[in-house]
Amino acid sequence: RERRVRAYLFVCMLALRLASALRYRLVDGGIEEDAVAEEQERLLEDLGRVERVQVRLGRETRTWYLNVTKRIRDDLRRAKLRDLLREETTIVPV
Repeated sequence: RERRVRAYLFVCMLALRLASALRYRLVDGGIEEDAVAEEQERLLEDLGRVERVQVRLGRETRTWYLNVTKRIRDDLRRAKLRDLLREETTIVPV
C-alpha cells in the first residue's frame, strides 16, 4: 500500500515539474505572464490529440505524428521544443 502512495506522489511531482518547465519555456518564448496558464492548458489539450504511428517494413522503421496542427507546431517552436514531434525513418542494424 505504501508503495502505491509513493508511486502516486512520484507521478504527481513529475507532472508538476513538467508543467513548470513548460510554463517557463512558454514565458521565455514570449507568452505574456498573465496569459501563460491558458496557453499552457490549450497546448496540453491539443497535444493530447496527437497520435504517434510507427510502421516497420523489414529493417526500416518510419514514425509519423497525426493530428499535429499549425498551432501546435507554432507553440512548440515558441517553447523551443521544435523537434518534439519530429517524423523520422530509422534503419535497424542486423
